Amino acid sequence: MTDKRARLPQRPLGSTGLSVSPLGLAGSYGIDADAVERAFHELGVNYFFVTPRMPGLCEGVRRLVRAGHRDEIVLASGAHVPLGFTVPREWARSARALGVEHIDVFHLFWVHARFYVTGRTWPAMARLRDEGKVRALAISCHHGPLARSLVDELRLDALMIPYNAADRGAEAEIFATLGGKRPGIVTYTSTRWTSRISPASVEFALSHPVVDVALCAARTYEELRDNLEVTATSKDSGQELG
Repeated sequence: MTDKRARLPQRPLGSTGLSVSPLGLAGSYGIDADAVERAFHELGVNYFFVTPRMPGLCEGVRRLVRAGHRDEIVLASGAHVPLGFTVPREWARSARALGVEHIDVFHLFWVHARFYVTGRTWPAMARLRDEGKVRALAISCHHGPLARSLVDELRLDALMIPYNAADRGAEAEIFATLGGKRPGIVTYTSTRWTSRISPASVEFALSHPVVDVALCAARTYEELRDNLEVTATSKDSGQELG
C-alpha cells in the first residue's frame, strides 16, 4: 500500500505555469522502468529529465503516458548540438523515444558561450514553442554571469545550473537578481549534471527559495527514496510530510 504521507507536494516551476515535484529524476545512472513508475505513483515525483540515451527512464515514461498520466508529468529534454538544423531533429528523436507529441521543457544543453545561441539556433528553439511542440524553453549553463544575461536576452522560461554547498556562485550571480516573474530554476550538484546527487545535496539545494527542482540520478528506487526523505522535510518543499 502506498504511504500517502511520503508523496512530494508540487510547486510552480517559475512562471511557466507547470507544477513540479521539488525532486526531479534523471536516468543517467540506469534506473529501470519499474522504479520510474513507482517514483511517480508512490513518491509523487513528476519531473523527469530524460534523453533517448536513458532507456530505463524512457520506458518508464512511456508506460506512464500509455496509462493516461501525460498531463500529470513534466518532461524535460533537449538538444546537444548548437546548430539550427539539428534542433528539430533532436526534438523529434526525444519525442519518439518518449512516445509524446510535446515536451514540456526543452533545453539547449551545455551553453558555454554566447555563440551557442546565435545564428539559426535560438530561432529554431523558439519555433518549437510557437508550433506547440514544447511549452518552455531552457538552457543548461555552468557560467553564472552568462546564464544570467541569457535569462533576459532569450526570455528563458527555465534555467538549469549547478548549485551546491561548495559552488554557491549562483546565489549572487543569478538568484539575487531575479524578480518575481522569473524562469524556473532546476539545479544539479556538480560540473556534470549526470553525477549522482546525495540526500544532503538535495536538502541544501532546496533550502534556497528560488530553486524549484533539484535533479538526482538515482540508480534504484531505494536511492530515490533516500533523497525524498530529506526533500520532504526541507523548509521550502511546500509542506512538511510524515
